[in-house]
Amino acid sequence: MDDIKVLTELNLQFIDAFRQGSWELLEPILSHSFSYLDGATGEVWDQERYIEDLRNNPLPTIGLDQVVVHVDGDVAVVSARSFTRPERFNRYVDTYERRENGWVCVHACVWPLQ
Repeated sequence: MDDIKVLTELNLQFIDAFRQGSWELLEPILSHSFSYLDGATGEVWDQERYIEDLRNNPLPTIGLDQVVVHVDGDVAVVSARSFTRPERFNRYVDTYERRENGWVCVHACVWPLQ
């Protein structure tokens, strides 16, 4: 399957997990060593905090646009603009690595846009 298509589908699964607050949807696409950088505060979250935030703060209205997928060998970056209401945007960058069983997200960062 085409890498761009696979990564685009994984990105949509990532977003669906946040819409539903579902760790069960997100867990299969994250590396066990996944890390998250909160671009608003500069804090690095451990996985427990990330899971708790996901489960406690579903975002049923989250949308996205400006999706860009860049593949370079066994590394890929997926970026997009997300929003939960008009005129309030975030930008995110997710880094993926190709492994034996396919692509997994190893790092994510989200920050608010002015």
